[in-house]
Amino acid sequence: MERPEFKKIKDYDEFCKYYWYREELIKICKELGLKADGSKIELNNVIKAYFSGDMILPEKRKSNRSKSLVKDLTLDTGLIECGFTFGNRFRDFYAEQTGVRPFKFNVDMVASAKAVKENGDESFTLGDLLDIYYGKRTYAKYDKSMLQWNKFLQDFCADESTGVFDERLKAAAALWKIVRESDKPKKYSHELFEKYKDEVFARKCSSNGVYPLSIAEGFQEGKTFYSGDLKTALFWHYCGFAYLSGSVGDLFLEKIYQDYYVKTLDRRFVLITDNSKVIDYFSYKDEVVIDRRIEYRFGNLLQRAPECRYKVEPISAFNYDRIHGNIIPAFSWSDKEQFLKNGFGFVALDGDKVIAVAFSAAVSSHEVDIGVETDENYRHQGLAKVVADRMCREIISQGKKPVWAHAIANEGSKYTALGVGFVEDKVNMVIKRKMEVKVGRPLHHCTAFEAS
Repeated sequence: MERPEFKKIKDYDEFCKYYWYREELIKICKELGLKADGSKIELNNVIKAYFSGDMILPEKRKSNRSKSLVKDLTLDTGLIECGFTFGNRFRDFYAEQTGVRPFKFNVDMVASAKAVKENGDESFTLGDLLDIYYGKRTYAKYDKSMLQWNKFLQDFCADESTGVFDERLKAAAALWKIVRESDKPKKYSHELFEKYKDEVFARKCSSNGVYPLSIAEGFQEGKTFYSGDLKTALFWHYCGFAYLSGSVGDLFLEKIYQDYYVKTLDRRFVLITDNSKVIDYFSYKDEVVIDRRIEYRFGNLLQRAPECRYKVEPISAFNYDRIHGNIIPAFSWSDKEQFLKNGFGFVALDGDKVIAVAFSAAVSSHEVDIGVETDENYRHQGLAKVVADRMCREIISQGKKPVWAHAIANEGSKYTALGVGFVEDKVNMVIKRKMEVKVGRPLHHCTAFEAS
């Protein structure tokens, strides 16, 4: 992909499509009169702010007139006191101390000197910096991951196959995160891209992450389809929810319409999206209706777990088959064995009867979407809140984030979500067939997770 001149780039998203060296970012910032020092991440943030209309200007330098009075350098001279730089004066000083010529500052010396200045640590001396050179002490360690990331990004952008991503920087960052969270070598390769391509697309899905990732990471069943140009991924979860990620074109949208809305399917297909182009495209199609879906982010756990006069216990092999209703584990999981291996949940019991359930409707390495249903004969007793709260506590104990969403008309689900600590975040659009035909596996209504 040929890179245009910076002045011809219209916005930050377009800027992120291309690879930039640190020296190029410095030059751009200087030409714009912006702050032009720091790491690549810091320089990128300066340019991001520029495209948003904010100007991050260079910091005014304090006068070094008083510091220049320190003529004779000794090991007891303060680093800040003498106005330390990595110039020839201090290079010569350390050459005299070590007998090494030409003297070169190592990366930990660079990191420590920078940290000393940022901290305003006037007690730190030139002798302390020499101790760091010899490895006798530690002040600040150089972040070698930045070098690894820069090389990773460069190699990612050099691979023509990654051109399927309109935002290469974001795609590279998603793959880098996968690599850093694993024990894999921190190096890019085409084989790495092919192995984790589904997961990269899933992580870039703006409308939802947990459902696409549950498929890409292998926690739950589902299918992934790609457009002909490989720029769009379609994730179709076992429960019927579908999500798009990438640059969506009309040809692929028409194929989706013909294959999943016009034709009769053996399970439901409900497309959930925040992409305005997708929404506009389907707004004129006869076979679909469009509804709204509220997405939540989690705030804080309740100070005290809600009380319950019924027994509450984890879902297990002993009670799984007693769970009945629409929004239950069988809604999202292909079988009991898969659920008990990768999922979890809680039931409220009246004797042996399951009267309420909260479970992991979708699971990824970072998030868990909660499904809730209460027996109609036991509603309005707060049971949904009880089991949903138990789910939130369990999810957080696993180091993950609870996720909640529901059709906009589902007031019961709304009150339960707010009642256990969720906060409304955004609205997605739900695109579904006007008539869902029951063929094979029952096709559940797409109103999300019902609550008491």
